[in-house]
Amino acid sequence: MGTDQESYCGNRMDSYEERRNKVRRFQLTSDIFFCKVLEDKEACQEVIRILLGHPSLVVKDVKTQYSIRNIENRSVVLDVLAEDTDGRMVNIEMQVSEDEDHQRRARYYQASMDMSFLEKGCPYEELPELYLIFITEKDFLNQKTGICYIDRVVRSRGTVTDNGVHEVYANLTYGCEDERIDELLRYMKKSDSDYQTEVFPNVVRKVRYLKEQKEGVEIMCRILEEERNEGIMIGMEKGIQAFICDNREENIPRERVLVKLQKRFELSEDEAEMWLEKYWG
Repeated sequence: MGTDQESYCGNRMDSYEERRNKVRRFQLTSDIFFCKVLEDKEACQEVIRILLGHPSLVVKDVKTQYSIRNIENRSVVLDVLAEDTDGRMVNIEMQVSEDEDHQRRARYYQASMDMSFLEKGCPYEELPELYLIFITEKDFLNQKTGICYIDRVVRSRGTVTDNGVHEVYANLTYGCEDERIDELLRYMKKSDSDYQTEVFPNVVRKVRYLKEQKEGVEIMCRILEEERNEGIMIGMEKGIQAFICDNREENIPRERVLVKLQKRFELSEDEAEMWLEKYWG
């Protein structure tokens, strides 16, 4: 996230054609673009049906950038969270730019979702069936296939036991025997708006709308500008925090730091005081 909007949409002086050409660079491997495409219920349904192999599954609701707040511990923001008409929940994560422990991330996401799904005092049986789909660049499981379905197995018997959680890991390095999955994963890497397919036409329709139609292009530019502004604010806060800590370590009086903050970061006295309250300690 936090993509520099200038590098894609330029500035207000750019023509529509110039902005459109920059938005055309997006692929579904961008989590920003991925979330915007999959907020379309029909597009999301196609992706879930293909990756899970459930052609009759019907998506009832879909949310993107779904935040689960945790006051005491780490909060999470899910790329896509969908619910089907049978009450099953599906979380889809596009994680191609991150090289980390995806299985433990999935574990934490599952725990966070379960905590949010089950109200206090309710029996565990009310936990919904949950599907976790992680799409990564690398085959981090080293299985040399484009998709892996993980089951819980009784080791001594080889018997699959079901606790209602289903993990699916797809990667963009290897192909798949399933032609529909293989085509979808290849399209995620190169998401051309003029692509023709009968396998996931609604995904392509939404990609075409965001890349080619004026309204869609403007939507993408607004999203990127918001991301850029948020990134600037986060960077500014880190700079303020470091500035306050450095001055305190040098035993500069608090009153003097208050004045220096206002000058360095162009803050009002009230704003500078707010940051000092937060980071002076």
